[in-house]
Amino acid sequence: GWLGCGAKPGLRSEGERCPVMAMDAKVVASDRRVDTASPQRCMATLESQKEVTTPPKTPSKRPRVQSPLNADGGFRGGALMPYKVCELVTKTVWAHAQAQASKAPSNVGAEASCSSAPCSKRRHVHEQVVHPAKVAAFAAAPQFFARSDFSQSQSQSQNQMRAGEEFGDVLQGMGLENISLSAEALARVRAMALAALAYWQEVTTDLTKAAGSLARFLGHHRRLFWGRQPWRGVNLGGWLLLEPGPSCRFWKRHGPATCEWELMVRLREQLGEVGAEATLRTHRETFITEDDFRRIRDAGFNAVRIPFGYWVVMGPANGEAYIGPCLEYVDRAVAWCKAYGLQALLDLHGAPGGESGDRPCGRERRDWNWQEWRMEDSLEALKVLARRYCGHPSVTGISVCNEPSDRLPVEVLCEFYHRACSVIREAGMPPDEVAIVLPVYRTERLDEIWRHWNRQYDGFARHVNVTFDLHLYHCFGPWWQRQSLGNHLRMTKRHRKILRRGPAGLGGG
Repeated sequence: GWLGCGAKPGLRSEGERCPVMAMDAKVVASDRRVDTASPQRCMATLESQKEVTTPPKTPSKRPRVQSPLNADGGFRGGALMPYKVCELVTKTVWAHAQAQASKAPSNVGAEASCSSAPCSKRRHVHEQVVHPAKVAAFAAAPQFFARSDFSQSQSQSQNQMRAGEEFGDVLQGMGLENISLSAEALARVRAMALAALAYWQEVTTDLTKAAGSLARFLGHHRRLFWGRQPWRGVNLGGWLLLEPGPSCRFWKRHGPATCEWELMVRLREQLGEVGAEATLRTHRETFITEDDFRRIRDAGFNAVRIPFGYWVVMGPANGEAYIGPCLEYVDRAVAWCKAYGLQALLDLHGAPGGESGDRPCGRERRDWNWQEWRMEDSLEALKVLARRYCGHPSVTGISVCNEPSDRLPVEVLCEFYHRACSVIREAGMPPDEVAIVLPVYRTERLDEIWRHWNRQYDGFARHVNVTFDLHLYHCFGPWWQRQSLGNHLRMTKRHRKILRRGPAGLGGG
C-alpha cells in the first residue's frame, strides 16, 4: 500500500519541505494527503537545503550485465532460480496445462486450491536439491497434476527430452550447469502446474474461480524469480506533478487554478517566463529532499512512488503550458532510494494529451475525449524512462499511466498496456528486475479489463511480473464521509476479496 505525502492547510509555505507521515504501512490513503509534522520542523530555506543535498550522478543509461549468482552462491535477489530457467519452466507448465485441460475432466480444482502454498510436509527437505534440467520433464509429466491419470504419449516423452536439453543449453550458457535447485523451487513448480490446470478448466465456466487459480499460479511463479519484499511505501504527490491537495500552500499563493496547466498560465501572467520557472524550480528543490527519504526509511517503509508528468521526461509539446524537462529530480530520488535502501516505483502520472480529463493528469478538461491521449508519445516517454533507469538497483517498478478514464474503450486500453509492456521490456527492464503496473483505477472495470487482457493477450502469462493498480478510496464524496469506522472496516474486507482475484496493488491517485 502507499501512503500519501502532502500538506495540511495552513502548515506549508513556498520553499518549505514536504514532511513524511509516520503511519501504519498497511493503511492505504489517496494522494490528497494529511501532514502530521509540526510547522517548526517543516521550515527550511532553499539555501540550507543546498548545504545538505548534493545532486547525485545521473544513473548509467546502459543496462548492466550481472551474474545471476550472489557472492555467497545463491541466486540474485533472493530468487529460487534464474529468470531464464523460470521462463522455460513457466512455458512448459502453462502450455501443458492448457493441452491437458482441453481433453480431461475437471477433477483437479480442489487439489489445485489445496496447493496455494508448497506443502508444509516438504519444508524439512529444503536442503535437498534437484537439477534444473529435470524440472521441465517433471513439469510436463502427468503425475505433476495430482489425481489426473492421463496417458503419456510418445510425443510427450520426446517433448520432455527436448525441454530437458533446452534447459541444459540455457544453464551451460549462463555458466550454471553445476547449479542445483532447492526442493522449495520444485514444490512451487508443482503448485504452479496444479493452479494452471485449474485455471484452464475454469476459465470458460467460472471466471471467479479462474481468477483465483490464476492468482495462485502467479504467486508461486513470481516467487521463483523475485525475492524482493512487497511495496509498503509513501506516495510523493505534489512534487513533480502539482495538485491542489498536496501542493495546497503553493496553490493558495499563486492560484486560483484547477490544475497544473492553469497554475502555470497564472504564474507566467504574474511573474513572467523567467519568474515562473524560478518559482517552480524552488518548489521542486525544496518540497521533497533527502531528509524525507531518511524519515521514510526510519518510519519502517520500504518504497516510494514517484508521480510525474510526461513533461518531466520529454518536456512539454509546442503550445503546452507545462515547464520541463527536469529528469534530474527523478535522478536524485532514485539515488536517495539507493542510499536509504528503498525501492522506487516510477509513475508516469500525466500522459501526453491526458489519460483522462481530470486534474491528476495535469490538466482538467470537461470536454476531453479519449482520442486526445497521444499514446505513441506515452510509449516514447516510457522508453526513455526504461533506458535511463534500467539496471538501477532501486528501481523495481514502473507505472505506465494513472487513473485512465472510464470513457476509454477496454480494447484500446489493453492494447496500449500490451504495447507498453513490450516497450519497457525491450528497452532493458527485464521481469526479474522491474514490475510493470497497469492501472485499472476503479473496481467497476476490473472484471471487464481482466477478461479482455487474458483472452486477447494471454496477459499474465505473456507479460510476466505485471500487476493491476486499484485505487480504493474511502474519502471522496458525502457517502464515504458519513460512514462509521465499522463500515469502513467492512468495506476493507470486501476489497480484500477483490484483490485476491488477481495480481493487484493499491495506489493513490
